[in-house]
Amino acid sequence: MVNSESVLNVLAEKVGTLLSEKGLTISTAESCTGGWVGKEFTGIPGSSKWYGTGLVTYSNHAKHNLLKVSKDSLKSHGAVSKKVVEEMAEGVKKISKSNLSIAISGIAGPSGGTKEKPVGTVCFAYSDEAGTRSYEKFFSGNRDDVRKASVKFILEEVLNNLN
Repeated sequence: MVNSESVLNVLAEKVGTLLSEKGLTISTAESCTGGWVGKEFTGIPGSSKWYGTGLVTYSNHAKHNLLKVSKDSLKSHGAVSKKVVEEMAEGVKKISKSNLSIAISGIAGPSGGTKEKPVGTVCFAYSDEAGTRSYEKFFSGNRDDVRKASVKFILEEVLNNLN
């Protein structure tokens, strides 16, 4: 039986292979995943050729000060929103001067959810030369389950966009 860590590792290796083949670089801005995507990338020997910047911007203060997410977006839409993750992805891409970037912000639980945004709500953004796309997903399970599912989803999304 394949465990979820090895699945994440395989996905990250596939991303790295494609980025290397295409001569592209990627950067990450993570909130609820706490740098887990960056952990998967840096676990791959030679990843410094295609992965250079990973920021964990857990607080709104960090999102605003480091990634230049607008205070208005944070106030109007909340940290867990398509608008904010789009700004996070664009911010880290600009800082890093990478070709691609991803961003993740969500409510992993066990608390923090609302009726509109329950625990398990996660927003993602993918940014490349064609623009920035965002997604909102819901994952069930405990905190670790939500975080693992989020990492798996964004790695698959990067692969889909690179193929």
